[in-house]
Amino acid sequence: MQPADRVRSSPTTARKASPAQELLLSLLLLCLLWSGSRQSLPLRAAERGTSTAGFPTVDGNYIYQQLFYMATHFLRREAGYDQHLPPTVNGHDEFAAYWSREMLRNLAGFDPEVERDAFPVRGWLGRPAVVPAFNVEVSIPGIAHPEQIVIIGCHYDAMAFSTQSAYDDASGCAIELGIARGLASYWREHQLYPARTLRFILFDAEEQGLYGSFHAVNESMNSDLSNIIAMLNEEQSGIAYPVRYLGQATNLLFPLYVDLSPLTSSRLYPQQNALAPEQRQRLRQLRDLMNQAVPAVFAELYEEGYQMLSYHGQHQQDIFEPIFTPDQQREVIREDDRLGSSDQVPFTLAGIACATLVGNSSYYSTATTPGYPFDQPEDTIQLMNTFADGSSQQSQALTLALTLPAMLTTWLLNQPAILGSAPFDGRPLAAIDNLGRAITGHPLVLEAQTAQLPAATSSEEGFSYRWDFGDGASAQGQRVSHVYSRAGAYQLRLTVIAANGAQRLISKTLIVRSQPPNYPNPYARFLDNGRPPANPALVLPKPNDRLSDRVTTLAQAKAIAETPSASSAQPILLALGMAVGLVLLFVILIGVLVFITRSQGNDRQNAGAPHQGEH
Repeated sequence: MQPADRVRSSPTTARKASPAQELLLSLLLLCLLWSGSRQSLPLRAAERGTSTAGFPTVDGNYIYQQLFYMATHFLRREAGYDQHLPPTVNGHDEFAAYWSREMLRNLAGFDPEVERDAFPVRGWLGRPAVVPAFNVEVSIPGIAHPEQIVIIGCHYDAMAFSTQSAYDDASGCAIELGIARGLASYWREHQLYPARTLRFILFDAEEQGLYGSFHAVNESMNSDLSNIIAMLNEEQSGIAYPVRYLGQATNLLFPLYVDLSPLTSSRLYPQQNALAPEQRQRLRQLRDLMNQAVPAVFAELYEEGYQMLSYHGQHQQDIFEPIFTPDQQREVIREDDRLGSSDQVPFTLAGIACATLVGNSSYYSTATTPGYPFDQPEDTIQLMNTFADGSSQQSQALTLALTLPAMLTTWLLNQPAILGSAPFDGRPLAAIDNLGRAITGHPLVLEAQTAQLPAATSSEEGFSYRWDFGDGASAQGQRVSHVYSRAGAYQLRLTVIAANGAQRLISKTLIVRSQPPNYPNPYARFLDNGRPPANPALVLPKPNDRLSDRVTTLAQAKAIAETPSASSAQPILLALGMAVGLVLLFVILIGVLVFITRSQGNDRQNAGAPHQGEH
């Protein structure tokens, strides 16, 4: 931090209504808006579908709004227990349905498809699950390499006694929505499509032991693991850079952690030294790109005007501090994944390049405040705001802390080595759905994602699907089944043909085994009750809703400091001015009411005058 960049300032009936009544209503509405308004990120954030930096950017306000809505509307999202219960009792299924609809809306025009992948779970200790859990996948086909896959994952289930589960887990789910929205806006403007197949996944039963992600690796994606380029895991986010505890300038910044698949073996990942050369190359590639992503995203956010953020001084006065400066890039800590405990684990065990973006997780390991209670019932959007700014209302620091991991992700996805993009080539858009366990002598179900031909009329949208299984057999149809009699490597080919004759060939190497790979779940041996004890050493803060923070440019922050309102007397003057304004508004309202009363009395007298003249 440069001392010259520190800038201080101080805080901020069925009758048609008559014109007087309309004026009164307008004044009342103005009063309500004045008293209820809260600052959000500057408007330019909502307009950031494109970027001069040349990569998709995200709208932090949209992410915050989605987080707020989902966390407060779909409560207690326990996996395995939602038997048509109201969303205030168990909002598990409703959360998944809402997220799917919003994802489809964001990705409209890119042929998104939703799939629910159910699997059994045990449930909590002493309380067995009553229904299966399910992952939710939203896929869009790649235009250049549809056979290759990039996964953006998060989990949506909660602890047994959770309420909102805002930080862990809804924050990652909201970030996924923001990523999809930003990517699609960028692609539409530049007339592009993803080069590889992109798959957004809500993993279920993570809190019970990573069951959703292990099910994906060991069952539903088992024969596709070699085709997965990268897995980016959006974990608990928001209590991270540029947040300072309670928004106080003297507190340290919360770092954002990027946990990367290690290149060497560890107790958590004992087989990393035995990875194939191609796998090791992908791990190094992701590390190199992440190191490039941090300065690129910081520079972009700074260029867009996110340069100074107000924190609170000793007397609650605003102290503007620089953000997204080169020296603060160290607050994004890139490290080997030694923590595990999230949905990147089975993918890393399978040799896939993974990055988990996560904020503060020190609650159970620290005896000193702060530590955010991510697995406790107190995990709410209101507490997230309080940690970030001291107030329970929307915090700009929190909104930026949600924006940063989403922007790092979109920068990575824009790179040709990860997802990339390409213009439409006139051929159908399609992909092959998940390849499950390819076992000799057992039927393997193969399904093509419904094809699309952009800009085609309804009469041109008929497609045929031809499969070549690589062992001399073939079949036709969107969904087929085949039995491989012998183990080996087969070239699986799918040709999608549009009504106008345009064709897309999708080819994958399929390894058929008598015993397909299986990655044991180290968390399955622990059966928990879903109610981890609180940390008695930490005292959670109470909100002070008189506080707020704001983000602006360096020039604007200096201008604020140089105005007379920047004196220490501003809080008193501001309070006095608001009091005087409210008194004047009250007097005006009383005057309007008196005027309306007299006008109505005159109307009644005038209406009665002709009747008196007739008698």
